[in-house]
Amino acid sequence: MKIDLTKLVQKIGEEADIEETLDQARISSQEDGLQVTAPVKINLHLINTGNSVLVRGTVETELELECSRCLKAYNLPVAVKIDEAYGQAVPEKTGKEVELKEEDFVFPIEKDNRIDLSETIRQNLLLAIPIKTLCQEDCKGIKQKGE
Repeated sequence: MKIDLTKLVQKIGEEADIEETLDQARISSQEDGLQVTAPVKINLHLINTGNSVLVRGTVETELELECSRCLKAYNLPVAVKIDEAYGQAVPEKTGKEVELKEEDFVFPIEKDNRIDLSETIRQNLLLAIPIKTLCQEDCKGIKQKGE
């Protein structure tokens, strides 16, 4: 999901809101097993701080997970908060070691003043997956024959 920031980056303090619904196929990923089963509702607020563009808001959808106890697939509704920074690419310095600072760890704003929110959304959804996934609190697990 690419967003054009041309108007936003022209003036420090400029703000914009994004409300959109994406098809789940645009976020699902076979590589990391992220299975999104419902449309992705995006509600974001963007602010030009001068050094970067802050992106804050929420993303809501539903993920298909596998229960850690019974191994059955189930759907989990998730709502994640997004709080990321996007900045202009810094020219690479060659030949010298450079100490990285906190402001160096931002997503890039492309040369055409566009940002791609897909990776931010994907990463935040992956972080929302519980370490131990359970289809229900009292899941009994895999039942043996005769139980």
